[in-house]
Amino acid sequence: MNYRFPKNMKKLNFLYLFCILFSFSFSQEFSNKLKNARMGLYVAPAINFIQTDSKDIETNSKPGVVYGYALEVALNEFHRLESGFGITYKGGVLSQNQIIDYKVQYLTVPIFIKMRSREIGYFNYFARIGPSINLKIKEMISPNTLNKTTNPGLIDISIFIGMEYSLGGKTSVEGSVFFNNNITNALGDNNDPDALFHQIGLRFGFLF
Repeated sequence: MNYRFPKNMKKLNFLYLFCILFSFSFSQEFSNKLKNARMGLYVAPAINFIQTDSKDIETNSKPGVVYGYALEVALNEFHRLESGFGITYKGGVLSQNQIIDYKVQYLTVPIFIKMRSREIGYFNYFARIGPSINLKIKEMISPNTLNKTTNPGLIDISIFIGMEYSLGGKTSVEGSVFFNNNITNALGDNNDPDALFHQIGLRFGFLF
């Protein structure tokens, strides 16, 4: 007795085969990209400053720093996807009826797109842009007699302009200027004005 597969079954089998081949091709391509991935370490001294929605409040800047680990995956010759994690120190000073000093430490997870030029000599020039999620680790607010707090998380949009110097192979050093634009309210107390923790600074990195 001959048995014929229903037409729908043939279509499903074809679709299943197509998905397997596509998944295999994608995994091979992704595996090849990972082989060309680079890891790196960086440190970024910065100036922290606060922007508020109140004209009656004065603000003062304070020094800050970002340091961490980066993973860079090549999308093509001129574009890279970068993530990793870092430790970020943000804050600043608010002055109205009294002076309030905010010092906050965050765990930062970025997702950046890095756009590179062709290599000129041993140099590449690049722009890096993307969002970061900042999760609060600890805070120090003085004077500590005040019932003040900060929100548990922030979102930044960052932009970098810099250059990279090749040391051979995948190894290089880089330097860039950056601006971290905080886009979510940093202060948690309802009695506080809305405030944004911004940063501007220099980033130095070693990639390998």
